[in-house]
Amino acid sequence: YGGSGTLLSNLRIAKQGDIYISADRSYMDEAIAFGLIHETQPLAYIKPVIAVAKGNPKQIKNVTDLYRESVDVAIANPDAASIGRLTKKMLTATGDWEPLKKNITVLMPTVNEIANSIKIGAVDAGIIWDATANQYDEIDIVSDPKFESFIKNIIMGVLRSSDHPTEALKFLRYLSAED
Repeated sequence: YGGSGTLLSNLRIAKQGDIYISADRSYMDEAIAFGLIHETQPLAYIKPVIAVAKGNPKQIKNVTDLYRESVDVAIANPDAASIGRLTKKMLTATGDWEPLKKNITVLMPTVNEIANSIKIGAVDAGIIWDATANQYDEIDIVSDPKFESFIKNIIMGVLRSSDHPTEALKFLRYLSAED
């Protein structure tokens, strides 16, 4: 369990396991380039959203509201998690990275840690996957139109290191089946 980048680093060193699931195609492409993957299949689409506490007490409506001095923001570490890598890439492309940097109070290793920080009130907002936010009753989602072109595909790959490659491949095909 961990961010896509952290898991990939572990796979490169340990070279053991049956399946790798990345929240971003770029990490799977790296795993393929390192010769770690036998076969891949897309599983689901996810998109980045601004997550806030239930009721949106800071009245955040878009990414520029995260610039306010009164808003503490958490993001995932760009070197550890796919949402962190995407957040930096996305906000750089939209011109929001530099103005937002001053309000980023913490870099977290996983998207779930950001969600938990929002849940307990340690931070006011964070950029996480919609699928993660939907797992928390204590979190509301703020969609910013700037994020719409950054939808990603969760990819599953069978590892070449698998001790059970036939079963892993069957599981991959089962999870990715339309029915």
